[in-house]
Amino acid sequence: MGGGRAVILGQTGLLDAPSEQAVASLLILLGYLLVSGAIYAVGELIKRRLADESTEALQTLAGMVAAIVAGAALVDVWNQTDAVVMALENIRPSVDALVRGLIALLAVGVTYTLTRITKRFVQVSEDRDAISRHQREILHHVVQIALFVPAFLFVLGLFKVGAGNVLLSASVLGVVFGFAARQTLGAVLAGFVLLFSRPFELGDWVEIADHEGVVTDITIVNTEVRTFDDELVLLPNDEITQRAVINRTKSDRLRVQVDVGVDYGTDVENAMSVAAEAMAEVDVVESQPNPDVVVESFGDSAVVLTIRFYITNPSIRRKWDAQNAVMERVKTAFEREGITIPFPQRVLSGRERAGGLAVRDVEAGSNDPERTTEQMTTDGGDEDE
Repeated sequence: MGGGRAVILGQTGLLDAPSEQAVASLLILLGYLLVSGAIYAVGELIKRRLADESTEALQTLAGMVAAIVAGAALVDVWNQTDAVVMALENIRPSVDALVRGLIALLAVGVTYTLTRITKRFVQVSEDRDAISRHQREILHHVVQIALFVPAFLFVLGLFKVGAGNVLLSASVLGVVFGFAARQTLGAVLAGFVLLFSRPFELGDWVEIADHEGVVTDITIVNTEVRTFDDELVLLPNDEITQRAVINRTKSDRLRVQVDVGVDYGTDVENAMSVAAEAMAEVDVVESQPNPDVVVESFGDSAVVLTIRFYITNPSIRRKWDAQNAVMERVKTAFEREGITIPFPQRVLSGRERAGGLAVRDVEAGSNDPERTTEQMTTDGGDEDE
């Protein structure tokens, strides 16, 4: 095989010495690195005219060709052509194996195509409001399992692999890898629990742990929440199932509370009545259940009133709009009725000398800031010297 197909360097005897072969190998590797750099540089120029995906595909193809050429040159330099051919003959599959492989590939392709078609039908059903987005996710994953499991068993049957053996091997591997992947497997199982239990759906306003926002995606591994600061938070599903979930969209209405303080000298009953009338003038406030005003607490400088009302179709924007509108109407009504919303204040008062320490100036009328203390007796008199 070597005489009739003698190649340029190695088998022609031009590079018989090991030192010469080593130098040639270094030159081949250097040339491969230079070509790879050129492919990358040219690709950056092509990206200005073609899409990034097309450019990366061309770069990958060119890199593969360069690697094959460099590998063939190294094989020839070291006279390993016969060894490579023999190795390829050992791994050459039979015609029967090739046919089975093609059938298996076709089965996988058909299964994938069916999942894409069914996903499209599910999408159309959602567009027609026949199902919700949450139900679409459930249907898609169920269809994937229902199609790929039979396809997997069919491929095993093609290669005469018993399903029982596979299950036994899978159980052994499951024990080995289960400990390493238990967190991921837990997240996957929790994902199915969330999909079927439906504590929230896509588009719901939720609060999970310290994160509050709108659910934008639910997968079998994690849940995606976009906060009101436009941050994207990925929460593992297994953590969600272990925490309290507040869904503010589920009941289609939400109670909003606004605190306002009035002066201690104010007629509290009148202030509550004025606040209730002002709140009723806001369009977004629902008349049922009845909005009300209650005394929340006695603050440091005000009697704190809590204004409570409901809004429908709750969202963070509707909540903010309702709060702003109610607070503006209440403030205007309080100003009209002469009801004071006090500033934070402290009242300082003293008491007559009754014991302990009293503070006095060293000298009356003196500008000297120095102070001295006089120890007083417990009955208010000066301590005897």
